[in-house]
Order: sequence, then C-alpha cells, then structure tokens
Amino acid sequence: MPLVVAKTARPLLVRGGIDRPRLLHLLDRTTRKPLTLVRAGAGWGKTVLVSAWTHSRATSVAWLSLDTYDNDPQTFWAYVVAALSGAGALTAENPLVEMRSVPRDERERAQRMIAGISRLPDPTVLVLDDFHVIDDRQVLDEVGVLLRHPLPSLRLVVITRTEPELPLHRLRAADRVGEVRADDLAFTTDEATTLLSDHGLDLDSGDVTMLLDRTDGWVAGLRLGATFLAGEAGSRSIADFTGDIRGVDGYLTDEVLAGRSPRQRRFLLETSISEQMCAGLVNAITGESDGQRMLEDLELDNDFVTRLGPKPVWFRYHHLLRDVLRHRLHLEMPAMVPGLHHRAARWYARNNSVIEALSHAVRGEDWTYVGHLVTAQAGPLILSTQRAALVRILRQVPRQQLTSTPELMVCDALLLFHIGDYDAIPARVARIRQLLRKRPAATRDPAEVLLMALQVAGDRALGDMPAVVDVETEQLALLARSPYLDGAAAAQYRAIALNSKGLALMWTGDVVRGARDLRASAAAAEAIGVELAQINATGHLALLEMLHGSVSEAARLAYSARDLAERRAWRYTVQAVAAHFAQALVHLERVDPVAAQEVLQHGVRAHESEPEAAQRLVMFGVQARLALANGQLGRARSFLAQARRDRNTRTYVPALDQWLTLLDADVDLAGGQPDRAEQHYRGTSDDELPGLAHRVRLARAALAQGNPRRAEQLLTAEPATSGETVATVEAGIVGALVADSRGHATRAVDLLAGAVRLAVDEGIRRPFVTLSSNRLTALFDRMRLLGPSSADIIDGLRPAGRPTEAALAAENLSEREAEVVRYLPTMLTAAQIAAELGVSVNTVRAHLRSIYRKLGAERRSDAVARAREAGIL
Repeated sequence: MPLVVAKTARPLLVRGGIDRPRLLHLLDRTTRKPLTLVRAGAGWGKTVLVSAWTHSRATSVAWLSLDTYDNDPQTFWAYVVAALSGAGALTAENPLVEMRSVPRDERERAQRMIAGISRLPDPTVLVLDDFHVIDDRQVLDEVGVLLRHPLPSLRLVVITRTEPELPLHRLRAADRVGEVRADDLAFTTDEATTLLSDHGLDLDSGDVTMLLDRTDGWVAGLRLGATFLAGEAGSRSIADFTGDIRGVDGYLTDEVLAGRSPRQRRFLLETSISEQMCAGLVNAITGESDGQRMLEDLELDNDFVTRLGPKPVWFRYHHLLRDVLRHRLHLEMPAMVPGLHHRAARWYARNNSVIEALSHAVRGEDWTYVGHLVTAQAGPLILSTQRAALVRILRQVPRQQLTSTPELMVCDALLLFHIGDYDAIPARVARIRQLLRKRPAATRDPAEVLLMALQVAGDRALGDMPAVVDVETEQLALLARSPYLDGAAAAQYRAIALNSKGLALMWTGDVVRGARDLRASAAAAEAIGVELAQINATGHLALLEMLHGSVSEAARLAYSARDLAERRAWRYTVQAVAAHFAQALVHLERVDPVAAQEVLQHGVRAHESEPEAAQRLVMFGVQARLALANGQLGRARSFLAQARRDRNTRTYVPALDQWLTLLDADVDLAGGQPDRAEQHYRGTSDDELPGLAHRVRLARAALAQGNPRRAEQLLTAEPATSGETVATVEAGIVGALVADSRGHATRAVDLLAGAVRLAVDEGIRRPFVTLSSNRLTALFDRMRLLGPSSADIIDGLRPAGRPTEAALAAENLSEREAEVVRYLPTMLTAAQIAAELGVSVNTVRAHLRSIYRKLGAERRSDAVARAREAGIL
C-alpha cells in the first residue's frame, strides 16, 4: 500500500538543517529511558531534531508519522508493525512477522504485540510523530500498558504538541521519562546566527538577539524572519517583523506563495489536500506530469517541504504550511476542492489503497463515487480485518445520502450488517435489486455479487442454511458467467461462496456435497491467499470429520486451521471458531478434558466476536459434552436446554439438531435413565434413524433395560461404515456387551477387538470410559488372555483419571450402602427402597447422603453415573 511507505519513512530536511549537538546529546541521554517525550507547539523543530538524531546514530529506528485516521487500535498497531518491519527490526523468529493483520480481540492484540516487541533487537527506537492527533481512548490505554510494563528492547520516542493522555505521572515518579520541551528546543544565539547565515544574512549580535527576543527562539519564527529579512533585496528591518505565531498565516502567504509562478502557486494549493505526496499522486491531482520536478524544487528552496525517507519519492508539507495552503485553497478556489479530492480518490483506488480512496471521496463529498467504490472494491472489507476502518468512513456519509442511489443504499446495508440488524437486510437488499434492475450488467453485476455476499453473511448469522445454499448457488453461477467482474475479486468471492455453501449443506444434512464444496473452498482460498476463508473452510471440514468421519483426520484438519490462525494472529476471529470447537471435541474423544476446556474457551471468545447461530449451537454442544465428561449431568442438561431456547425463527440446522439429540441421549444414559433416552426418538422408526450413532444410543438403552435382543437388532440393522469412526467404536463395544450378555463369548471378544483396533488407529478413548463396567473389564481380561501381545494396547484404553477415582470412592462404601446403590437406577422412592431392605426411610436417606458424598455426586442421577463408572452397576 503506497501510504505505508510514506507513513513509515523518516523525514529528511535537505535544506535548512542546522547542526545542534547539544540537543543530539540530550536525546542520547533521554532515550536511555523507556519513554522520551518531545513536546512543543507547531514549528519548534521537533520532527527535524528527532529525525537528525536518528540519522546520526547507529541505533535501529522505526518511524511512524500519525494522522487522525490512526485513531483505531487495529490501524494504529498495524502501522507500528509496518514501521518495525520497514526498519529491519523484525527477525524471522518474531511472531509479528507472520501476522497478516492486527487482532481485533483486545487481549490477543496486547499479547501478540508484547510478544513481538519483547523480541526486538536491543535497543530498538520507535518514533511516534504527531502523537497529539491520537485521541482514541483504547489506543491511548494500550500504549499506556506498554509503558507501565516497559520492555528492555524498546525505547519509545513520542513527538507531540500537547501533553499526551498517558500514565506520565507514574512514569515520571519512577524516573522512566526523558523530556525535551520548548525551552530546550529554543534556538541559542549561535544556532540562530548559523540559521540566518544559511539564508545569506549577516546580522550583528544585537540584531540576532532582537530577533531571538521577538521569536522566543521559535524555529519557525526564525525561519520566517530570515525569509522576511532576505526579501526585497534586504531592505526590511527586524522592527518590521512581529515574529509570533499570529503572523504565520500572513508570512507564509507572503513569503512562500509570493513570487511563485502561477504554476507553482497553483501546485502548492492543489496538492495541499493530501497529507503525503508522491509524483504519481500529485500528477493525478493537478492533471500535469511535472510532479516529481516540482516536489524536488520545493524541497530545495523551501524550509517547509520535507522529504520522507532517503529517496525523493514521498514528501509532505510542514503542518503550518499545509494548514495555510488549505485555507487559501478554500478561499481562492472553493469550487475546485471536490474535484481535487475526486482525482486523489481515483489515484488511490487504482493503486489498491481503498480506504484512502474512500477517505478522499468522503472529504470531497463525492457521494456517487463513494457508492461506486464500495460496490466495486471496498464492500468485502466488511468481512475482513479492515472492517472498523471501513465503518468509520461510511458513518461520515450524511444520512440523507444513504438512500439517494442503489450503491449508497448498499453502504447503508453494510452498516446494518455491522450493528447486527440482520432482519432488516433482506428488505433493503430487495429494494436495491429493484433499483438495479434497469442498470446495465457492467454496473449491476458487481453490486449484485456484493449484495449476495452481504445477504449470505446475514443468513449465516441467523442460521438460515437453506437460504445460504440458494443464494450461494446463484452467486457462484453469476461469478462464472459475468465478464464484468474483476478477476482477483471474483476468485476471492468464489472461495468464500464455496465455503458458505459447503457449511450450509453440512448443517442441513447433505454431508457429501458439503464436504466437496468445503474442500474446494479450502483449496481455492489457499491458492489465492484468502487465508481467513481457508481457515473457516478447513475448520468446518474438521467438524464434519469429527461428527461423521475420522477423528484422526479431524485432528489433522483442526490443527492445520488453528496453526494458521495462530501464526496470522487470527485466533479470536469468527473464521477460527469451527476449528477450535473441532479440536475441543478431538480432545474429549481422547479423554483430555483439561485441553478441551482450554481450546473451548478460545472458541467461545472467537464466537463472541461475531456470533453465528450454527456456531452457537455447536458451542453449547461442546460445552455439554465437556460437562458430561466431568460428570456434571445437570450442567450438561442446562447447556443443551440453552441450545434449544431463544432461537431465531429462521434458524434451520437439522444436522446440528440431530447431534444435540444424540447428546441428550448420552446425558440420560449417563444418568441411569435409559427410558428417557428412548423418548428422544419417539415416533421415529428404526429405518428413519439418522445414523449409526443414534442406533447405538437406543441399543444402550435397550441393554440397560434388560433387552439385549432389541439392542442386537438395532446394531445389526445397519452395518457400520468405516467413515464413522467414533460410532463404529461405540457400536463395537456395545455389540460386545450385548453378545456377552447373551452368552456369545467368542463373538463378544471379536467385536471388542475390532473396536480396540479402530480406536487405537484413531486415538479414540472416550467410549471405553463412557461404557466402562465390570462386564467390559472382564471382556478386556479375556482379550488379554487370548492375545498377550495386546496387553499394552488394552491397558492404554482402560478408563483412567476420574473413573478410577470413582472406583476408589466406591471401595469405601459400606455393605449396606452398596445395597442401596443397586436400587438407584430404579424408579423406587426412598420409602420403597426402605421397605425392600426392611429398614426405616430415615436410614435409607442417611445412606443416600453418605453415598452422594463418597461418590462426589449432587443428586441421584449423578450417583448412578458415578456408580456405573466404578463398575458397581
């Protein structure tokens, strides 16, 4: 981006530079501290001094010139990283190198920046010029955090006109601030004499002293005075020069503009609309071709034009001069201003600096072009890390303009999407399409593609997956047939469309087509470098494999997506959510609840950044599975209940609902309520069951209720497919238990051995923990006898961790308590159990309290689950 080069280049004053060794030595001393504050008003030579110091020292220096558009944390830190990179301060091992954008999440942003800054070469100086333009509270707070916990590798130099809102009182009290003020910057007699001599003036000491008194050593005043005195063949006197800031406008107008050729004068006024300038930009603004020569000439004959960097590529006017030029421009040529911004906007747009192009279009009140830019180039940024910058500019468009053209109505729809008003988007899109209908395809197609992308984003947020499939099918067809779309943009849209269509097909139950489109999206996104889409598609493929395929493949895909997100600093983006949740499910299948909890927290934080209905349901499902793994049945039920509450009426995700039903059944089975587990499938025939995993739940319920024949029918009605690895392992274990209960010992061992082989290949352990019992332990012992070489594998699959604790707790149960435990899975009340045992109801209640305490259970259903894990039941 052209602007990055200009903003991160060190200013270089070719004309009028004065050696000031006393100030260079002062900076040597102050920069030994974490913060150096160079504070004085406009025209005191702050930037010139610091730039001269950086060029005269061997220290690694990164420079950033700030402006008002940097009042956004992501934008601010992105330019800081660019400055550090441009200065060669980022080594290959630095985590900032692979970061494609600054994280939106505040905590991740702070962690990433601190980690990168801590690895800078020691010492690295970061200069923040014009820091007084920063008034965003979040940016100021984050810089303050960096200063409160200073890193030895960084020395921060802040150039500002005013006292910055940083924790300076603490830093001063800790002697962590070095300061250079106006009193330090004021010219001495010797320095003033040298400056005047450079302007061809030979004044005696009395005149120099008088000039210093009139200007208080203010360098801008001295330069203006020198220019003033040198004018009109030296006939002017110091008595005629006021020397204070009130006369700057007049002096600059008279001395800088006066005597210029009409061409030079017009050039200065017209190019003042831009903060930084290069030949290409000023040629576009002025409509001429001599921009490079004009800029270099101005630099050589004027103290208020500064080169940015060692090569004469980018330049800027001193703030004082630029303000005066803009004022004169609006006085003398007000009708020209919109056109100048219009030309600057088009130059930036041609050079792929869309945000800068929009900024000039807005400043020029060129609303039609704002709409064109948004539909043709800037619209997709609403789904990118530049979203905040885009929204900030669109909010500057007057409200009445947002309904004046279809393109500006698209801007309004983008703002609706940003605030999450998804229900309002369809009507707005329909109205825009109606207005676009009469437009030629050359202007209609780009707008239509953006509208479709916006509509799909809203549909995804609400969970309307059939709508996503329909719109993306249309969009892909338009992308394939329209000749009016930019090739690079069309390729990006296609990768994103395939991703959205693939996940929508997956959640509506079309797993095969969903997997096909997700794979196509991941491949296309990787090929063209649209990595956020690649992460999202790969994460959803991991979820698909986790629910319908291979755990090991899910683990590979989730790692791939999360690793890329981590390297690019996108851990907490909405595109990484699916990968986090898939990884958490992998950890749960491998009985690592601690790791699952950590990854789940990452997924929840990423989800909160931009919630989507489907991912919200996955989140509740993973939370329920984790609670179940920790024996918290009530908590698991609560999560599943939340998943079914407060849904938008447009949410349609049948495949997710089936998975949630599966988890409901798991909770009921763990709580010793097999009859309740069966209720979830009431009205569904065996032929209508959605898959092997659901048959396994019903088979477990039948076995728990003493009906092994029914369990066997359910398991043999549909043979397991090699793709559904978790369900296949579960079916093998349950089948082994069923066969053993019916006296088919050999078949039981064969089924369990098959489940063990697949579980070892896939890294699956959870089903062995969930289904652990004395009978399963006996089957494992029989396997050991039949195949001693498999002993290590069998031991690796035996329940570990919490179930062992439950077994130890069970050993402490008294004989009478053990008898009471056997009644817990039944429907008998405490009074009825007392009658069965021939004891009082109070005695049974006392036993129940002791049982709950020893098993670590809160209620009867929890105690049943713990007892099953311990092998008592």
